[in-house]
Amino acid sequence: MFVSIGAYLGHQPFNDWFAPDTTARHPLGTVVTAVDNFWGTGRFIYLKSTDAVLKGSVVMWSEVYDSVLFPNTAGTGFSYAVAMAPAASGTYFWAQIEGRVVYKTNATVAADAVVGITAAGIVGAAAAGKQLLGTRNRIAATGTKTFTALTYNGLGYVDVKSGYDGAFLGMALSGTGIPASTVVAALSPDGKRITLGSAIGTCDKLATATGSITLTGTYTGYGSAIVNDPFVQGQIV
Repeated sequence: MFVSIGAYLGHQPFNDWFAPDTTARHPLGTVVTAVDNFWGTGRFIYLKSTDAVLKGSVVMWSEVYDSVLFPNTAGTGFSYAVAMAPAASGTYFWAQIEGRVVYKTNATVAADAVVGITAAGIVGAAAAGKQLLGTRNRIAATGTKTFTALTYNGLGYVDVKSGYDGAFLGMALSGTGIPASTVVAALSPDGKRITLGSAIGTCDKLATATGSITLTGTYTGYGSAIVNDPFVQGQIV
């Protein structure tokens, strides 16, 4: 999980188990650098949502740090960030502006292919004036990560004793005893327990077997990229 490496102490967590709320915990626009064993080093900006932000949504913000889903419009040239967690309108949240991000997508774009905005806040194949610059796509929606996990018949979670590094909210899950259409609904702060569900925050899936399994997480509906102060393509002349 991401841990701050700067001088800023007592910040709200950046990680997938953080729940945005309606109280501003930091000055808006605060930027913090943090590091994670799996995801590497990242920088995060604190924003207020004025839209229905999803985990992995691409957002833009105003001079007062109110954010909205990035519009599906060519030639904007605006900076963007990637939301770390779902954030309802009126809540405060972290979005990533540097490092390895997990973004929401509606297309399978190959690693190292260029990507762009294809719907409000959604990433897909690049089009003129909509390419994401300062962005290197690394993992497609077909990408996978495996874990050795313990399942418990009739319970709605699995334990990953060696740590769930590489899992994220919304990641599709499969394996022995894992019901169909299961995703990562929640992640524990200790880095070792994955809650099963049909959607982020909806913990309604129960394992059908007990034992040690290979749990496969798939990026279905998501992709991953390396970003560095990214922005969307501006005017083409």
